[in-house]
Amino acid sequence: MASPHDFRLLDGTVVDHLPVGTAARALAILGLPREGPVTVGMNVPSARYGQKDIIRVEGLALRKSETDRLALLGPHVTVAIVKGGSVLTKQRLEVPERLVGVLRCANPTCITNHERVPPVFDRVAKAPLCLRCAYCERACSEPYAFLVG
Repeated sequence: MASPHDFRLLDGTVVDHLPVGTAARALAILGLPREGPVTVGMNVPSARYGQKDIIRVEGLALRKSETDRLALLGPHVTVAIVKGGSVLTKQRLEVPERLVGVLRCANPTCITNHERVPPVFDRVAKAPLCLRCAYCERACSEPYAFLVG
């Protein structure tokens, strides 16, 4: 019988360097579990960052909206695309300059919470991450808490 350490990803996606404790949120962003094998590592030793969470999903291709949401989880999150058992591409995710429809505004009086207007946030700073609502100008420093969907 194969052990969990023998799991080889043939074709799929690896979401790596997630901050400890964010794997469950990443699974929700990706709409997992889906069909096919999913491996989740939580509080895994990392030579570079000390500890991390990691997710490996067979047969998963990420959409731009999913990578934008995953980027909000931490500054070191990477995504690797695996084809035929080998890493085809690997990229570090970065929060884009403008996010549309990804977050909800924390301001209860913001128009996006009352009208059918998609929330729009502009990145004010990368480190520490700070986003500002384009409508009411409320800034949020922990944007992952306001993810839509």
